[in-house]
Amino acid sequence: MAGRRLRLTARAGGARRRWRGAGLLLAGLLGCRDPQPAIPAQGATLGQWVWSARDSSLLVASRREFPALRAGVWLATLSRRGDSLVTALGRPLDASVGADASVVIRLDDSFSTWWGTESPDTLAARLEPRIARLLQLAERGGAARPVQLDHDAPVARLAEYAALIARLRRPGGVLHDHPLWITSLVAHLADPGYGARFRPLVDGHIIQLFDTGERHTSARERELLARAERAAMPFQLGVGAFERRLTSGPTTHRAWFDVLPRAEGSRWYRGAWIFPGGAAYRTYLHR
Repeated sequence: MAGRRLRLTARAGGARRRWRGAGLLLAGLLGCRDPQPAIPAQGATLGQWVWSARDSSLLVASRREFPALRAGVWLATLSRRGDSLVTALGRPLDASVGADASVVIRLDDSFSTWWGTESPDTLAARLEPRIARLLQLAERGGAARPVQLDHDAPVARLAEYAALIARLRRPGGVLHDHPLWITSLVAHLADPGYGARFRPLVDGHIIQLFDTGERHTSARERELLARAERAAMPFQLGVGAFERRLTSGPTTHRAWFDVLPRAEGSRWYRGAWIFPGGAAYRTYLHR
């Protein structure tokens, strides 16, 4: 996610950048005057990422309306510093996040400087002991907690990234027993081989639609859904509830909420994750 989580974390108090059928996002998103809460259909996810104390408070408040809201908790960011791998711990997994919370491990942009200079095997050897220690912190009574691996791999390095994931998920690998979702970019999906490359390795991917330079337009929305369909693998959408004022103009993060009900038409759609960036978002699920 192009480093945006770290920027948001600093701004939001010192710590970021990451339904199907009638029961999903629903009445409000379809334009009813008196919207009802958007309840995900069975098998789909409505989740919120937790990157700060403010996000934790929003999670608790939003669950009053959306009781099934899942948490995706930023566990740590792994960065390159010189020739070393450095760990920055994220949020604690307290009782408020729930037993079904996923954990997010981010490989930031500095990690990409190793692509082309170190093999996937060497990078896996660097990562495995760090990830193993992090997952020990996230234990939930012996059950394997779902993991989201967040990395904005350069398009030219997708083959190497897939090889790295294959090493981490091999029998005996640190992520072999964990449900695993990876973040993806619309630019990644322009690669016709994206689905074939990653489909055998992960449970699905979360397409990031904030802080990636993607401006919402009807044409871009159609292109996104067409690319996701072509990949032929389970996907979720990552939307942002915050906006930024950039020199190129304001962002259009919140406009991407409108794509959620239209994505329900895909057999590969598995729901959505919301990155608050400290901003309330429940009204965007009803507009």
